[in-house]
Amino acid sequence: MPVNYAFLKELVSLAEEYEVAREDRAPSSADFAAWILMRGKEPAPDKHIGDRHLVHGARPEQPETAIARMVIYMYRYAKAYTKKALEGSPLQTADEFGYLATLLSFDQLKKSELISLNIQEKPTGMEVIKRLLAAGLIDQLDDETDKRSKLLRINDKGKGVLFQLFARMGKVSELVGGELATHEKQLLLHLLRKLDDYHHDIFQNRKVEVLAAI
Repeated sequence: MPVNYAFLKELVSLAEEYEVAREDRAPSSADFAAWILMRGKEPAPDKHIGDRHLVHGARPEQPETAIARMVIYMYRYAKAYTKKALEGSPLQTADEFGYLATLLSFDQLKKSELISLNIQEKPTGMEVIKRLLAAGLIDQLDDETDKRSKLLRINDKGKGVLFQLFARMGKVSELVGGELATHEKQLLLHLLRKLDDYHHDIFQNRKVEVLAAI
C-alpha cells in the first residue's frame, strides 16, 4: 500500500499548529486528538441567554463564564434525575449514594478520608455520614492506630441498598450522557479529567491561597 504523503504533510502541519496553540501545556497524543476534534468549530448558540443585556453595554459572555454556568446546569440536571432514581430508597441525595459507593471500594475509611474522596467540606460531609449512620447503612468502628479517629465501613444493609440502586443510577448516567456520540463522550471525559486534575490540586493543596485571591 503506497504511503499517503499528503496526509502525513497535513498531520505534520497540524502538529506544528498544535504546538503553537497549546501554549505552556505539555504535549500529549490525547490532547492533540482533542484539539483536532475541536479545531475550527464554532460554538453553538446558547438558547438559555438572550441578548437584551448587550443593549446596556455588558460584555458578551466569556468562554470561562459559559463553562462555569454549563457545569452548574449539568449538576442541576443530574441532581433532578438522581432524586427520581432514589425514590423509595433510604437514600435522599446523590451524596449519600456516592459515600456508600466509595465505602464499597474500601474495607474501611476514616471520616476525613471519605469526605476528601468525595470532594466535600467537612461540615457537609459529616452531615452525610450522620444520615447514613442513622439509617443503619454503615458501621462506625474505633481506629486501633488513632484513638481520636473513627473508621467507617459499609454493612450488609448498605450493600443491599446500593445493589438495588445500581441499575437505576446506571440509567441516570446514560441520561446525563445525552445523545453524544462515543467519540464525543471520550473527548468530553478527557477535558473533564484535565479540569478535575487542576481543581483537585487546588482543593487538596492550595485552597486557602487560591480562594483568598477571589
